[in-house]
Order: sequence, then structure tokens, then C-alpha cells
Amino acid sequence: MANKSFIELYNEAKNKPTPAQKFISDVAAITHRSEVTVRMWLAGAQVPDDLAKVTIADKFGVSAEGLFPKKKEE
Repeated sequence: MANKSFIELYNEAKNKPTPAQKFISDVAAITHRSEVTVRMWLAGAQVPDDLAKVTIADKFGVSAEGLFPKKKEE
């Protein structure tokens, strides 16, 4: 059994990636894009190419057409 302090256990837990960070990392890995690019997709600043859309759709079992809906013009 490891001999760790309470604060050491907390710091180890705190340093683990969040589910959101893991999602971004996973999408970046499967699309061969950077995490910055994936964050731009999430922010709506960029849209991935069709191959990346299909790759993401296959990974999550969803339709590629619905992943990045076009914004409605006001």
C-alpha cells in the first residue's frame, strides 16, 4: 500500500485530465489535428473538412451532416 498524504492524493486527482480535455485530445488524435484546432471547431471559429467530419461521426456513432450545423443568420 502506498504511503501518500491527503494533499498528494488530491494533487494527483487534480492533475488528471477532465472529461472535456480527454474529449478534445481524443478528437485531435483521431483526426490528426491539433487540440487548438479542435477547440476552434468547438468555438465555431472553424469547421473541419469532410474527412474529419466523417471520422468524428464514425467515432461517436452519429451523422456527419448534423455535427456542425450552419448558424442561422439574424
